[in-house]
Amino acid sequence: MSDKTPKRKSMSRKAFWLNILAMLILVGVAIFLTFRWMNAYTQHGRAIIVPDVTNVTEEEAVSMLSEHDLVGISYDKAFEKGVPAGVVIAQRPLADAKVKRGRSVYLTISSGSEPMVALPDLADNSSLRQASSQLRASGFALTANDTITGEADWVYKVLYKGREMRGGDLVPVGATLTLVVGNGEKPNEEVEELPAEVEEEWF
Repeated sequence: MSDKTPKRKSMSRKAFWLNILAMLILVGVAIFLTFRWMNAYTQHGRAIIVPDVTNVTEEEAVSMLSEHDLVGISYDKAFEKGVPAGVVIAQRPLADAKVKRGRSVYLTISSGSEPMVALPDLADNSSLRQASSQLRASGFALTANDTITGEADWVYKVLYKGREMRGGDLVPVGATLTLVVGNGEKPNEEVEELPAEVEEEWF
């Protein structure tokens, strides 16, 4: 009995250390594989230079980005004077930025037409001060006023490019308008013709 006991203890110690060694090997393999996966997932050490895709059509921009393993996404439209509809006018991230493979590049596309807004009803309905304040608050620009005979500082007309506009007419956002206001002079009163004096007496 005494001979078997030390052998059992020795075997149990060996099994214990073998189990510890096996666990350490498994942990090491797991850590190694985890780092390998993280490097592959994050494209560690590899960056892509974002190409400049402005001033080309949306379709061309998406194709160019795809060739660089990037994804082009149209997310906004805006008006830019002189740029046809469908052309990329801005991008994010900007050109030459370093990004990871598969990154989305957000594109702003030209709408091609100016945004329009309804003109407030101001003609013959407000003073110069009220009209100017309302129009500037709405983003319009104003030229020097034109004047006509009428009540001082009263708005009689609103002009856009020389054309008279009415309340509710559509004009481009930020358009330059001209207010036609009274100069304070009263119109000439028509002189009533007095009847000729009766020269003959009536009996």
